[in-house]
Amino acid sequence: MKQKINYIQIIFHFIATYFIIFSFQSYSWLHDIKLIELTEIHGAKNIMDNHEKYGITLKDITFFSFWPSVACLAGIVFAFVISIVISRFKKWSVWNSFITLIIIYLLYRFDLLGWDYLRPFLSLGRFIDDYQSKFIINGSFLLLIGLVIFFSKRTNKLIQNQFQKQTE
Repeated sequence: MKQKINYIQIIFHFIATYFIIFSFQSYSWLHDIKLIELTEIHGAKNIMDNHEKYGITLKDITFFSFWPSVACLAGIVFAFVISIVISRFKKWSVWNSFITLIIIYLLYRFDLLGWDYLRPFLSLGRFIDDYQSKFIINGSFLLLIGLVIFFSKRTNKLIQNQFQKQTE
């Protein structure tokens, strides 16, 4: 069987990867709740200038910006592995997974995913004052959406129908 590019698979797997990336990012902020709360109360500049006073080390500040980036990359890899496994299991072309990986990585790398515009609409935790609960709810909601898109019978049926049209 000839392996073909399936734009439907690329679109659905891109959308699922998009949600998974930002679920991982939301979970990564659980590590820095103390710093986030102090920043909200006292302001970022005050925390940076007087970090010893608040018990914040420079290591904490460095990790605050480091871990969300690593978590996004981990989300990309996690979604890519899921995409490859599904493609192999369903006997679809794995090239679609690689195309999705390249597109999502480039958009992430150049900060063109537009998360800042969509976050207010997809953040269920915005109604909660507790940061830990907010990040857990947001991360879980986004992860659930991504996994449902990957494993939904409806989306997989649409992808399979596109493959069948290509082989006819």
